[in-house]
Amino acid sequence: MRRREALYQVLLVSFLGGLSVFVLYPFLWMVFSGFKPPAEAYTWPPKLLPGRWTLEHYQALWEALPVGRALWNSLWTSAFLATSNLVLASLAAYAFTRLRFLGRETLFGLHVLSMLLPWQITLIPTFLLVRSLGLVDTFLGLLLPSLTSGYAVYVLGQYLKSFPKSLEESVLVDGGTPLTALLRVVLPLSRGALAVLWVLLFLGYWQSFIWPSVVLSSPEKMVLPVALLAIQNYHAVNIPLLMAGTTLMALPPVLVYLLFQRALQNPELFSGFKG
Repeated sequence: MRRREALYQVLLVSFLGGLSVFVLYPFLWMVFSGFKPPAEAYTWPPKLLPGRWTLEHYQALWEALPVGRALWNSLWTSAFLATSNLVLASLAAYAFTRLRFLGRETLFGLHVLSMLLPWQITLIPTFLLVRSLGLVDTFLGLLLPSLTSGYAVYVLGQYLKSFPKSLEESVLVDGGTPLTALLRVVLPLSRGALAVLWVLLFLGYWQSFIWPSVVLSSPEKMVLPVALLAIQNYHAVNIPLLMAGTTLMALPPVLVYLLFQRALQNPELFSGFKG
C-alpha cells in the first residue's frame, strides 16, 4: 500500500513538474530573449539561455522612445484608476445594498447594463465628449471616463449582499451613520476582497490599449502598450527588442501578484471574517 502511495506521489510530482516546465518555458524564453544578440534569436534549434548576454535591446528601448516615461505613466494611471474604482464602487455598492431610496433598483440595473455594452459602442461618444471638454491628449481625458465601472460596483454589491449586517449593528446602535459603519466595519473586514478586486482592476487598466491610443498623441504621455506598438512600427522586426519590451510589460503584473498573493490564495480573506 505504501509503495502504491509512493509511486502515486512520484507520478504526480513528475506530471506537475513537467506541466510547470511546459507553462513556464515560453515566459522564460521571452525574458532571456531580451538579453540575446539579434543573430541568436533566429538560431535552430532555439536555445533558452543567451550565448552572449547583452543589454543593447533595453538601451534601444530607452533611446527609440521614452519607454521609461511610458512605463511610469502606465504604473501610476493603472494604480490611480484601480484605486478610484475601488473607492467609488465601495460607496455605491454599500448604498445599493444597505440604503433604501427611490430608483435604487433602476440605478443598480443601469450599472449592470453598462457591463453588457461592448466598448466599441461607447468609444466614439466618449471621445466626442472628451473632445468637447478640451481634454484630448491630456491625462484627465484619459482618466475621467474610467474613474468608476459597473463591473466594480456589481462585484462589490454581490459581495456585500452576503456580508452579515449584524456586524454593522453595533456601530448603528451607538449612533453611527451608515458611512461610519462602512469605514469602521465593512471595509476593514473586506480587505481581502478589496485587494483581489484592486488587482483585477489594475491588470485590466495596465493592459489598456485602445482608449489611450485614441485620446493621447504626445510621446511623453504614452502608456507602455502604445509605446511598444510605436517601437514595433519604428524598427524592423527585431524579436529580442520586442521580447525586451514585452518583459517590461509583464514585470509589473507579476510583482503585483507577488505582493497580493496572500489575498489571492487565502479564502478566509475574501470574507474578512471566519464563519
